[in-house]
Amino acid sequence: MNISEYKLIMIDDENGQNVVRNFLQKLYEKSKTSLDAKLHLMFLNSAFNLLSVRKLETLINTRTELTITFNGEQRTKYYHLVKPLRLIPIYELRYAMSGNKHLRFLFFPFQYKRQYYYVFVKCFVKTRVPFVDETDKMRNLTFAMYKKVKEKPAYYLEGI
Repeated sequence: MNISEYKLIMIDDENGQNVVRNFLQKLYEKSKTSLDAKLHLMFLNSAFNLLSVRKLETLINTRTELTITFNGEQRTKYYHLVKPLRLIPIYELRYAMSGNKHLRFLFFPFQYKRQYYYVFVKCFVKTRVPFVDETDKMRNLTFAMYKKVKEKPAYYLEGI
């Protein structure tokens, strides 16, 4: 079986902030003292690992199973992990933190020098109560960064 590897990369956004890396770093710090944060971090790690070895087409519009072992018990979540966001080629990696909080990581696929990348730019939390949904705004900002990466891929993907 030939497994391709997709390199996951987190880049600075239009404000020079690495929003995704900063969010994950804060969650990691919180996971040292919070079991909930540790559980979320473990599921997110599993989701990122799965994304690194699977083509987007196999994850879109398909319920995905993620299973982790947490404090000696297996925990499983089933949900649509990846969703296209009506602006090609922007996608969101989805994760439900609770019934009200839904974490979204926005990214795009990119090929450069025979390497396939999933380039992460934005993340945010959607809530039902109070209703907060920045999907369209974040999608548009991610698309703007996609255009910048297309213009200067070496700068964003290699730091040159």
